[in-house]
Amino acid sequence: MRKYLTIALLGLLAVTLAVLAAGCGSGGSRKEAGGTTYVDDLGREVVVEEAPERIVSISPACTEILFALGLGNKVFGVTKYCDYPQEATDKPEIGTFTTPNIEAIVDAKPDLVLASGGVQRDILDRLDELGLTVYAVNPKTFNETVESIGKIGEITGAEKKAEEITDDMEKRAEKIDKEVKEKNSSGQKEPGIFYEVYYENNVWTAGRNSVISDLISRAGGRNIGDVEASDYYEFSLEQLIADNPDVYMVGSGSMSKPGDVTARQGWDLISAVKNGRIYVMEEDLVYRTGPRLIDGLETIFEAINQ
Repeated sequence: MRKYLTIALLGLLAVTLAVLAAGCGSGGSRKEAGGTTYVDDLGREVVVEEAPERIVSISPACTEILFALGLGNKVFGVTKYCDYPQEATDKPEIGTFTTPNIEAIVDAKPDLVLASGGVQRDILDRLDELGLTVYAVNPKTFNETVESIGKIGEITGAEKKAEEITDDMEKRAEKIDKEVKEKNSSGQKEPGIFYEVYYENNVWTAGRNSVISDLISRAGGRNIGDVEASDYYEFSLEQLIADNPDVYMVGSGSMSKPGDVTARQGWDLISAVKNGRIYVMEEDLVYRTGPRLIDGLETIFEAINQ
């Protein structure tokens, strides 16, 4: 189960599901005679000579960003997990998130490969050795995701569209920020939120270094899982009952099929279950750090405030 969880979480990041890297877009860029040098989220200097015409994405989140930028016609390879938008499934498949097919990537003759960090780091080094241009994206927060979209827009020559997307995301997030600030100023207590990533005997949740924790905090909640710095980790039922969350959120999709949470033995002792505060949401909205992350933030905010 642990291996499956890791694959699924990392594949959604864009989400996701688990990457270890520095903050997004901190290195900026500089123009030189041979092209523009960007510093990616792993601190690597990446030289892009001109706007790429052939792109391979080995990250579902990056795939979503590329299609949102209107660059679907320039995508020549995606992973098995790149299933959004639907048009992405028509692209040549180059393996999975954790085991992309290097030969297939090379055969695609990409000007640019978009990737993540963590378990993909060795793959990035191998692609570098083969002379490919690889840019790693690894946001950990909503704001860093916005920056990532802007940076990919800059690299690919789609700055205007990227600005439209990020402006919309920021305006919608600012509306939530305002409402949360008003609630806090009125003295309302932050509700305790538990997010279920996966369930099998014990439950897996999102730690304080996860994008989910950032979304919960921004939506005005207190993430029960923040006791651990991990992205995602196993949480005991005993501790869950002791922490007694006000709201119980659970992801559902290709990685997790939660079923009826209320039917689980012991769950009836939790306030969220007693009060009917269980909310099932599409997992991709919070694992994939792309344009739909704002939908995830809004969904969490609505759940907290119902």
